[in-house]
Amino acid sequence: MHRRRLEGEIQVDDPAYQRPPRRLEGEIQVDDPACQRPLRRRRRSVRRRTSPLQLGLGLLVFFVAATLILPYGLSLFFVGQAMPGVSVQGLPIAGQNQEAINIALESRYSDFLRQPLTLSYAGQTWAPTLEQLGVQLDTAQTTAAALELGRYGNPITRLQDLWYLWRDGIDLAPRLVIDQRQMQNYLVSLAPTVEKPPRGAALSLAAGKIIGTPSATGRQLLIDDNTAEITFALRTLTPQQVTLRTRLLEPTVDDKALQVAEARARELLSSPLKLTHGERDWIWDQERLAELLSVEPVGEQLVVQVDDERLTKAIERLAQFVDSGSAEPRLRFTNGAAQIVQPGQIGWQLRQAEATQLISTTISQRQSVARTIALPVDDIQPQISAANLGELRIQELVGEGKSSFAGSAQYRITNIKAGAARMDGVLIAPDEEFSFNTQLGDVNAENGFVEGYAVIGNRTRLEWGGGVCQDSTTVFRAAFWAGLPITERYAHPFYISWYDQFGFGDYGNGAGLDAAIFTGVSDLKFVNDTGNWLLMHAEVDEANQVLTVRLYGTKPNRTVTMQGPRISNEVAAPATPVYVDDPARAAGTIYQSDVARNGRDILVERVILEDGFEVRRDSFFTRFKAWPNVFVRGTG
Repeated sequence: MHRRRLEGEIQVDDPAYQRPPRRLEGEIQVDDPACQRPLRRRRRSVRRRTSPLQLGLGLLVFFVAATLILPYGLSLFFVGQAMPGVSVQGLPIAGQNQEAINIALESRYSDFLRQPLTLSYAGQTWAPTLEQLGVQLDTAQTTAAALELGRYGNPITRLQDLWYLWRDGIDLAPRLVIDQRQMQNYLVSLAPTVEKPPRGAALSLAAGKIIGTPSATGRQLLIDDNTAEITFALRTLTPQQVTLRTRLLEPTVDDKALQVAEARARELLSSPLKLTHGERDWIWDQERLAELLSVEPVGEQLVVQVDDERLTKAIERLAQFVDSGSAEPRLRFTNGAAQIVQPGQIGWQLRQAEATQLISTTISQRQSVARTIALPVDDIQPQISAANLGELRIQELVGEGKSSFAGSAQYRITNIKAGAARMDGVLIAPDEEFSFNTQLGDVNAENGFVEGYAVIGNRTRLEWGGGVCQDSTTVFRAAFWAGLPITERYAHPFYISWYDQFGFGDYGNGAGLDAAIFTGVSDLKFVNDTGNWLLMHAEVDEANQVLTVRLYGTKPNRTVTMQGPRISNEVAAPATPVYVDDPARAAGTIYQSDVARNGRDILVERVILEDGFEVRRDSFFTRFKAWPNVFVRGTG
C-alpha cells in the first residue's frame, strides 16, 4: 500500500482499503445504494481563504504583542537612563542617568538656589533664602519623575508616554514645595520696617498754648497679595525682583477736624475766668483753664471740652482756699474736762458740686470778654456752745503724735508755731473728714507765717511756710495711732532725718511716717469714725524742741499696732553735687541747702483691732529718692 500527501487533496490508490473513511467537510456521495459498507470518499481539491475575522484577530494579536514587548524592550534598552524626548524646563536629559541629571539640574538652578528673589520697597531691599520663604526645590523628585517617563504604569500608559515622547517630547517642570504659612510669617517679620500706622490729627493745650499736630497717612503691607506675587515669581525658577505691595491707610481724624478743634480751643481760652467770694478773688488765666480741658477724638472729629474729673479736682483744691475751716469755738481739755477758750464764729464752705457745674457752663460759653463768677458758698453756724458742751463726750486721749524739730532754723520754728496755732483747740465732728490745708488757711504773714525753705518740686527752695510739714506730719501721726481712716497722705520725696525721732510712737524712732503738704495741691485728710466729737490739741515745746498733737474724745474699744518698717530698694546718693544760682544772695557766697541722702522704699503696716479682732489693715508706702548735695551760689 502506498499513500501521498498532496497539497489540497488526499488520494487513496488501493480501492480495497478497509480503513474507516475519514469524515471530511463537504457532501458525502454514495455510488451504490445497496452497498452495506462505507464508501471511500474522495476529498475535493479546495484552496483555503483568510476571512476578515481571522485577519482582525491576527492584527489584534500583533498589537497586543507589540504593546507588551515595545515599552519593556525600550526600558531594557535605556535601562537607568531617561527616555528619548525627556527634558526639564527645556533642558534635554535624554539618555542621562540619575547622577548626570542631578548635576545638570543643580547647575541649571544654581543661581535660583543661591538667591531665589529680591524684595524691595522704598529704597529698602531684602534677600530671603528659600528656607526663609518656606520653599523647597525638589530636584531629586524631578530626577525620579524624569526617569519614570515611559516606565511607569500599565502597558497602555507606558505606550502612551512613549507616543508623546516620540511625537512632541515631554518637558517636565521641577517640583517646587511652598509652605505659604512660613512665607507669610516672613512677610509679617518685614512689616515693622514697611508699615506705618496712620496718625490722626491731634491737639495739645500744653502750658495754655494751642499746638496742633497735622494728620499723616499710614501704610499697610499686603500679606496675601505679596504671598501670591512671590509664589508666581518663584515658579519661574530664575532669580526675580519683587516690589512689595502696600496700601495707604487714611487717618480717622483729618486736618479739617483739627482746624475746627483749634478754633473751639481758642474760644474756650479766649479770656480769663475770675472767681470771687466776698473781697477775695482768684484768677484762672489761659494756662490754668487749659489744664481743665480735654481733647478727645470722637469718630472723625476732635472734641474740645471741659474735663469734669479735672474740674472736680480743681474745685476741691480751690475749696482749701475758700473754706474758712472750723467755725466751732476753740476748746481746751484740762483736768479731764473741755472748756471753751475762744468763741465760735460764722464760717463758710464752698458748694463744690454747684461750683463745678457753674464754672463748666461758663467756660463752655463763647465769650471774648472777661468772665466773672461769684462762688456759691454756704454760711456755717457754730453748733457748739457752753450749753451743750457736755454732750461732746470729750473725756480721754484717743491718739497722740510727736515729732522733733531740734536744730531747725528760726524761720522753721516760727512757721511750726503758726501752723500749730491753726490746729490747736479745733473740734472735729463725728464722721467729718478733716482737711489739714483747709484748717491751715492762707499761709501768709497775716496768719503768722514767714518765708523759709520748703520741699517744692522735689527740691528745697525759699517759700512761705517752710516747716509747716512738721505740723502735718505730727497731725498725721496722731490720727495714725488713733486708728482713724487716712483718706489722703503724701510722703516727702526724699529722706529728712529730723522726722525719725518719735517716728513710730511707742515702737521707737524711724522713717516712713511723715506727711508732706502743699496748699492747693497736696493735702492731709482723715475721717473721724469714733462716733463722737474729737478735740485737737497742738503743743509746741520750744525748750525741748518737740511738737505734740493730741486727739481727745471718747476712745473706741480699739487697739492700734504697727508692723515694719520693711526697707527695700536701697539706692546710694549721687556723688556729684548740684549747684543752683541765687541772685538774691551776694556774689561769691555758697550755702548748702540740701544734704546728700540715700534712696529707699519703706513699707509700714497699721493693724487695727476692735474687741480683740482685726478689723482693718492699712499700708503706708514711702519712696525716698536718692538726692545729692545741693549748694546755692550767690550771684547778686
